[in-house]
Amino acid sequence: MATYAIDGVRISSSTDRVTHVRWAPIDPRTHDWLSPPQIAEVSDVANGIRSGNIVYSLFTLGGMRFLGPKIKAVPHPNGIDGIDTEVPDGSVEKSMDDLPRI
Repeated sequence: MATYAIDGVRISSSTDRVTHVRWAPIDPRTHDWLSPPQIAEVSDVANGIRSGNIVYSLFTLGGMRFLGPKIKAVPHPNGIDGIDTEVPDGSVEKSMDDLPRI
């Protein structure tokens, strides 16, 4: 199992759903990229999560990287998998909408 981070998203204007992400494996202690981030379809992320990988949102503030909420796979009624942020205990944290657009 690997730990990945998403630092950018592409959201469809017609569905308001994430269609693509910019992501790569990271070192969960230092938040450093282990390989250059790549653009991937959201189905790749959902499949990665279901296969046991851990995925976080990643935000850069003041030149430092911070892990945001963990990402979870979510099924959509039309059978296409999507992703969203987990919000523990109903607390309000950053969301997919807060990530930069790619």
